[in-house]
Amino acid sequence: MSTNNDSQAENLIIDEHRIVLMHYQLDNGFGEMVDSSLGGLPMTYMHNTGALLPSLERELTGRQKGDEFEIAIYPEDGYGYRDDELITKIPRTAFAELGELHVGMRVKDKRSDNEDSLFTVIVIEDEEVTVDANHPLAGQVLHFRIAVVDVREPSEKELAEYLGEAAVWTPPWLEDSSASI
Repeated sequence: MSTNNDSQAENLIIDEHRIVLMHYQLDNGFGEMVDSSLGGLPMTYMHNTGALLPSLERELTGRQKGDEFEIAIYPEDGYGYRDDELITKIPRTAFAELGELHVGMRVKDKRSDNEDSLFTVIVIEDEEVTVDANHPLAGQVLHFRIAVVDVREPSEKELAEYLGEAAVWTPPWLEDSSASI
């Protein structure tokens, strides 16, 4: 017998901090498959935590288990347009500790503000290496095919993992067993 709570749990919509399991296929503007979860486990994420492109999260908001749909995300709402100023030459000696380099290799480096930057090696010469800091999907229209497998409330453990320890709120009257009401 199903209760109202069971019925509500089955029909949860994708909303703030809900756990979403979905299968997807991502094709670029040329119709080439870039990534897919089909044939494997569904992708799992917590909604509105920055795990996905904001434009993709907007399209997912309000959907529910069983929904299947397609969306196109244009560069301005995806990874932006390519910027030639993000292509630069670096002395090859800067890569000495990485060992053998190859074109297409992704390299992580710390910026001056101590944030990580990712570069793609695009040309290797004797003295210099040309790297591109554009996202590999910059300038491309992204075509997603999505099937929502499940939507549920997060556990306290998941809240802590996705949002940090501060996300698991304990009422003040439970923090100290000697507290009185």
